[in-house]
Amino acid sequence: MLRVIALAAGVLACASCAPAPQPMAASEASEHLERFAAGASAGEVCTPQGRATLRGAVRAYGAELARAGVAWPALPQGDGEALRSMDTAVVLAFAGGFVEASDLQRASRGMVSRFAFAHWPKMRELRGAGRLACAQMVELQAAAARLTVEMERFERMSLRGDPARLRRQQERLANAQADLEALAALVEREIAEARRGS
Repeated sequence: MLRVIALAAGVLACASCAPAPQPMAASEASEHLERFAAGASAGEVCTPQGRATLRGAVRAYGAELARAGVAWPALPQGDGEALRSMDTAVVLAFAGGFVEASDLQRASRGMVSRFAFAHWPKMRELRGAGRLACAQMVELQAAAARLTVEMERFERMSLRGDPARLRRQQERLANAQADLEALAALVEREIAEARRGS
């Protein structure tokens, strides 16, 4: 799955055209990031204004949590932990170049960078691919968000110990992962074709 998310991050990459972040209130930032993680505003990152809004939201939300003494994005501390959907979306946006290191709080920069590049090394090969397939990346990010939600449900259900429900959730999780992998393969082929044609 991490290889697939690596592709998603790489397809988003367009660091050279990153606009200045747009200032906003922490409450507005939280709402924007929730919508972004759910895929509702993900397509906006294909525009300079959308990227500026996302960068501003990351800055405002991170600053508010830092004032409360919370490091954000929250990264897994162990193998059994999974990223939450908002954290996944922000780390992917950072890895893909839509969010800059300067948008993150100083305490989180190195940690997020190390996490992103350790888990998604293939992204380095795909930097700049967002110019070729940004719309497809939006679909891929939505699929990654669905997978994250299904993983969170699976973790919660595994604590309850209902074998029948856990089996059904495991099937949903497997389907979400298969959808993500199929979409990632399609995007990878489209990028390869676009590069051959250029």
